[in-house]
Order: sequence, then C-alpha cells, then structure tokens
Amino acid sequence: MSNETDHEARDVEVHPPSESGSGISHGIAIIGFILCFFAGAALVWGYDTHRMKTAGISLDAMWRSVSGGAAGTWADSDSPIPVTSKDPVWGNRDAPVTVVVFSDFQCPFCSRVEPTLEQVKKTYGPGKVRLVWKNQPLPFHEKAKPAAEAAQAVFALKGSDAFWKFHDTAFQNQKDLAPEAYEKWAVDAGVDANQFKSALASKKGSSKIDEDQQLATKVGANGTPSFRINGVELVGAQPFDKFKEAIDKELGKAQAKIAAGTPKDQVYVAMSKENFKAPAPKPAAAEPEEKEDTTTVWKVPVGNAPFQGKADAPITIVEFSDFQCPFCKRVEPSLEKIRETYGDKVRIVWKHEPLPFHPRAEPAAELAVEARIQKGDKGFWEAHKRLFESQPKLEDADLEKIAADMGLDVAKVKTAIADKKHKALIDADNALGQSVQANGTPHFFVNGRRIVGAQPFDKFKAIIDEELKKYDDAKGRVAAKDYYDSVMKTAKESQAKAKRL
Repeated sequence: MSNETDHEARDVEVHPPSESGSGISHGIAIIGFILCFFAGAALVWGYDTHRMKTAGISLDAMWRSVSGGAAGTWADSDSPIPVTSKDPVWGNRDAPVTVVVFSDFQCPFCSRVEPTLEQVKKTYGPGKVRLVWKNQPLPFHEKAKPAAEAAQAVFALKGSDAFWKFHDTAFQNQKDLAPEAYEKWAVDAGVDANQFKSALASKKGSSKIDEDQQLATKVGANGTPSFRINGVELVGAQPFDKFKEAIDKELGKAQAKIAAGTPKDQVYVAMSKENFKAPAPKPAAAEPEEKEDTTTVWKVPVGNAPFQGKADAPITIVEFSDFQCPFCKRVEPSLEKIRETYGDKVRIVWKHEPLPFHPRAEPAAELAVEARIQKGDKGFWEAHKRLFESQPKLEDADLEKIAADMGLDVAKVKTAIADKKHKALIDADNALGQSVQANGTPHFFVNGRRIVGAQPFDKFKAIIDEELKKYDDAKGRVAAKDYYDSVMKTAKESQAKAKRL
C-alpha cells in the first residue's frame, strides 16, 4: 500500500506559483488539498483495516471474494458437471463451448496435452471456448496435491490470470515441483510472497481440491488428463484434431440453442445436461476378479528376450512393460529391491508392450532394441534405465541424446526409429502379452503367476517365496536349468497362438 501511495505522490504535477500576489495563497491551497487527500485516504485505509480485523474478515474473506474473479460471483450449478466463479477459468463467461479440465500437476500426460490446449485457445479464442480447471491430483503423485494447493492459493489471491501463469510455469518445470519453486512461481505470477505463504499455510485450498476430486469421481474422471467438452467425455493426452472435432460439433449445436432463444450464459448448462452420460456403476466383484487371480500359472515363454539375472534362476519374472507408462516407471524400485533381496535366485525378463495411446513408447522401444543389437543385453538394460529416467521426455531429440550418451551409433538409432526397424519383434512381444491377457502395463508373471500393476515389493515377495518353496521341494528331480520349462509344461495355454521370437 505504501509503495502505491509513494508512486501516486511522485506522479502529482505541482504547478509553480503565479507571479501575482494571490499566487502564493493559491499554491498553498493546492498543497493543502493534496495533504488532506492523503491524510483522509490513510484514515479510511486504517479504518477499513481495523474493521476487517475486528470483523474477522482478513484472509478467509479474501479467499472467497477474490476467487470470484473480476467478473463477480456466478455459478452453473445446475449442470451435471458444475462450474463456478470459484474455479480458475480461461475464456468468457458466456462462451458457447466449455471444456472442463480434470488435471494433475505431476502427471506426465497432463503436461503432454498442454500444448494442445494452447492450440485450442489460439484457434477458437475466449469468445468461443472457455477452459475450466478442476483439480484431480492422483494419490500416487506425491507432489501433485501440494502443487494444487499452491495453485489454489495463487488463484485466491490474484484470480484466474495469475493462476494460469502459475499453471503454465508448473507444467513447463514439472520436474522441479517443490515448495521453494511454488513461492517463486507465485511471485512471478504477481502474488505477494508473504500473502502467498499465509494463504498456503492456511490450507484453505484443500477443501476446494477435495470438492474437485469428489466431482471427478462422480463423473468418472478417475485418470488424468480427462476432459468434458460441454459434457462430452474426452480422455487422455489426445491430439488437437480430437479436440477440434468435439469442439466444432458442440459449437454448431450451441449456436442452434442460442438461435432458439437459450441465453448465452445458460448454454453450458443446457448442453451439458444433454450430453453428459453418467459412468456405469462397476460390478462389486467383477473387476478385481481377474486381477486378483495370482494362482493360475500361465504359459509365458521367455524366448530370446533380454533378462537380468542367471538363466537357470529358479524364479523367472516376465515383465510386459512400456517406456512411456508412468506406472512402469513407478514399479522400478520394487524390481530393484527384488534383485537386491534374491540375487541369483531371480531373473527378470523384459517383454515390450507399448500401449497405443502412448505415442512415444514404440520409438523408445526401438531405441532399446537397437541398443541391445549394438551392445548386447548390457546395452539394453542401460537404455532401459536411461529411458525411465528421462520419462516423460521421450521425444526424438531426447532419444538421440540417450543414444549419444550411451556411445551408440546415433545414425543407426535414428534410422531404426524412423523406419520402425524392430517393429516385428516388438509386435511379437505385444501379441504374446495379449494372448495371456496382459492388457495393461506393467504386467508380470512370476513363474507364470500373474501380478498386475505397480505393486509394492511385499506383493512380489509373497509369490516369490511360495515359488521358491516349490523349487526346493522339486530339487533332485529337475535340474535348475530346466526348472522354468518344467513349470511351463503344465501351465495354462494362451488364448491365441502368439508369435515367437
């Protein structure tokens, strides 16, 4: 406040007194008026400050009042996906298309879709499209909720414009999510550092985040990023064409609504009511049934796949994985602990399963296969390590840097990626995975027994220990080098004949 007053005082132009006798009294009157003005302003400011404190307004009131934004308080509460002035918004209140964004500051796919959303903004402008942010920090992203709380504090103090500045910086620096970074980014967005610290410490943003997450669950936005375009579902880091198709369709329908007499600021409520489809309730036992089946032994041939450990280890873990999948990266510490705990008793076998909605998974797999060709299994596992460390940065330039740092022939790597040189091998792994119902990643078979997802070490340990006991019981009857093949002889056949390496 004092800095603003000083700035105003310097900008006042004080005319010199006239040469007439009355000039002195006139100049004094002007100066007196200015002094009275600032004295009165200070008195009013002091009174207002005292009134806010005694009334208990302070930060709590600011949190509520500022979040309404410059346009004031409004709410589209009748929509099945309600949005209000308590949400960060880009675009006009009465834009005919509303894109509700359920997102997570730590999610690599949310970061990947940001350039597409920028293209949406530039293509349609604030008059046709508004974006509404909803927090959906996923529980396994430990930095996501603190980042969301920081963003909410920025929004509460300075509104939507500051929020989007903070939002952009956070996604551009996703690997640097940390409290000290949040404060710097908030200040860069125009927020006072001390006010930001107080707002963040108050945890007032947590309740809004909880509300957003409850809404996400209600509408079926259980993963990120997830979008509702006038109520129409669009899931994942989709390309611009997918957004354009949905937006163009909704623009046409919205214009028809407006022409028929629907007020512009009621179009979203009307359209979302028509378009929204509630998620189907999941059967109580149907979904976990397959995932919890850890007793069936599946026939999963190793073939010529790369592996870590000894070839005659009594425990074989076949992993179907994807270098762009965040869950595959997340399970790596569990696998490392398995290697440390069991040593030569376990071998871990890699099978490629690049998922179709991960556009950089297949190029990364091409690099890994090429690394194995150039430098053997050691080269494959080094590429494996570097690719997961680089995730989510897996663009061509990132892959070329990994190849160069490994001392690979970069030209051959670039050719392999461009020509999909190793596609047949990768597709064979993928086909094998599909045949044994490994429909998501990461997916494991411990001596043929299924484990799904980024499970903790203890989940693996329980099955490994059971299988080791079986091996001990079979000692003397089966040679170590033949043990896995003997287990596979009585294993369940795949549902379709997979290609073999």
